[in-house]
Amino acid sequence: MPVLKKGLASTSAKGDLFKYQSQLPKLPVPALQDTAAKYLRSVEPFLSKQQLAETKRKVEDFIQPGGAGEKLQSRLNEFAKDKDNWLAEYWDDYAYMSYRDPVVPYVSYFFSHKDIHNQIGQDQLLKATLLAYHTIEFMTQVQNETLEPEIIKGNPYCMNAFKYMFNNSRVPAEGSDITKHYNGEEHRYFVVIYNNNFFKVPTHDANGNRLTKAQLYQQLQLVKNDPATRGIGLGALTSLNRDEWLAAYQNLLKSPVNEASLESIFASSFVICLDNNSPITIEEKSKNCWHGDGQNRFFDKPLEFFVSANGNSGFLGEHSRMDATPTVQLNNTVYKQIVETDPKALLQEIASGPVEFSSPEILQFDINPVSRANIATAIEKFDQTIAAHHEEIFQHYGYGKGLIKKFKVSPDAFVQLLMQLAYYKLTGKVRPTYESAATRKFLKGRTETGRSVSIESKAFVETWSNPDASIEAKVETFQKAAKQHVAYLSEAADGKGVDRHLFGLKQQLQPGEKVPEIFTDPIFTYSQTWYISSSQIPSEYFQSWGWSQVIDDGFGLAYLINNDWLHVHISAKRGNGLRSDHLKWYLIESANELKDILSKGLLEPKAKL
Repeated sequence: MPVLKKGLASTSAKGDLFKYQSQLPKLPVPALQDTAAKYLRSVEPFLSKQQLAETKRKVEDFIQPGGAGEKLQSRLNEFAKDKDNWLAEYWDDYAYMSYRDPVVPYVSYFFSHKDIHNQIGQDQLLKATLLAYHTIEFMTQVQNETLEPEIIKGNPYCMNAFKYMFNNSRVPAEGSDITKHYNGEEHRYFVVIYNNNFFKVPTHDANGNRLTKAQLYQQLQLVKNDPATRGIGLGALTSLNRDEWLAAYQNLLKSPVNEASLESIFASSFVICLDNNSPITIEEKSKNCWHGDGQNRFFDKPLEFFVSANGNSGFLGEHSRMDATPTVQLNNTVYKQIVETDPKALLQEIASGPVEFSSPEILQFDINPVSRANIATAIEKFDQTIAAHHEEIFQHYGYGKGLIKKFKVSPDAFVQLLMQLAYYKLTGKVRPTYESAATRKFLKGRTETGRSVSIESKAFVETWSNPDASIEAKVETFQKAAKQHVAYLSEAADGKGVDRHLFGLKQQLQPGEKVPEIFTDPIFTYSQTWYISSSQIPSEYFQSWGWSQVIDDGFGLAYLINNDWLHVHISAKRGNGLRSDHLKWYLIESANELKDILSKGLLEPKAKL
């Protein structure tokens, strides 16, 4: 375990999961002058000299002594005084719960698990059994608080999000959705969705013991053998616009049968979907984990696993209360144990297990004509939404962290610059780019924006696109851009980015109060218009992960940097002139170019004079 920074006690009345929470620092309110200077520098790559001068005037007016900026800063400091996290007071609702577009594909993120080339990896029920068993094991550690808290470089990270991992659900509500949370000790079951039907499968027996692998396997087998006809596809309702889902939900609640069944789904520990398909390509596997057919799903659950008929598996995370880092830990922990399981030993354990007679409970629904029409509409709209998206996967074998580190550069900065170069080759433009920076070193910390475009990154893409530029010039601009990227991301992780602070200041405006020009300046909105939305996660157990673009004219780029390969999941909207396959081509070209030029400029021995 890493050596902890001084002053961190390690005693706890219960388990260790939350033992550092009371000692975590609170998210700071950055200094007004620092944010203003950083903001001006971040927008400079997009502006002409005249535009920059005008924006600079508006910013200087905002931060002048006694001006609007100081007043809003004072209010924000006062607001933050008695809060665990001043941003959290606004963020979950602003960024997620008030958002009305469908959560899939626009908000939720997926992981596609690596294939396992043995009997477990090719058998749906064996794979699902182990997913359930080890997820229940992980859940027990969270409930008992015996899971070790995350510590990175001596800093304990906030574990608050783990409270929203099990036994809860997003639920549609007027204006802003809500989270329904349930006592895990009182709802000891998970939900299996198969053939569009919902089944309650226990996690524990009558004596409070966790079900064995043999018992879980038998329960899943009973689900597969259930004689019920294929369901109507009620899960598709969760793919609707949130206001449309709310109307459909309210209609369902007219029947107490529906209300009870929906409550059972909301309260369940997690969901496992058993699919009848057999995806082969990485694109097919990714699409199944991201959205599937939209029917054998319940998209409002924070934890949803999938296992196809051929054993391929994956995960979908509903984003409103948890970012990807906690669910990455869950999936890495669970999948590592699945990979290490001996198939013969598992089969022997199942064969020698006790015989159970109670079948999983199938949840009943009373579908009136209005609900039937709502479901049919939801399926139709889901198909149209997914058809409007264009997905490609850049899977580049040959180099990953191993080679990148030889260039003495941050692997994250390397891939960010790779994506900038590819986008510039495709469009001839430098456009606002978002990278997620985790702020979990602070109490209730979630994310800050990493502004990937900088003065240095613009010089980098322009130099590398110039056929007359020397290797030395290319290497120099690359190194400067990478250094700047690391600096900004580090500051963002320290709660000193631009976007969340400006957001907080804007929230302090009173009704009827004049809005400062910094916020009405078109560049303020443009600089937060994410033509590229990007994020990285750490896992050697995933073959893909991703989500949607955030604007119709943009790309969603989710990336993995493994030891020997790079991955970027590319999503875009059809009909806007952008094509994911074109960006994929330029990613390939740019990756090869970076490898070639940097190897020549940094790794090859220099000729002696």
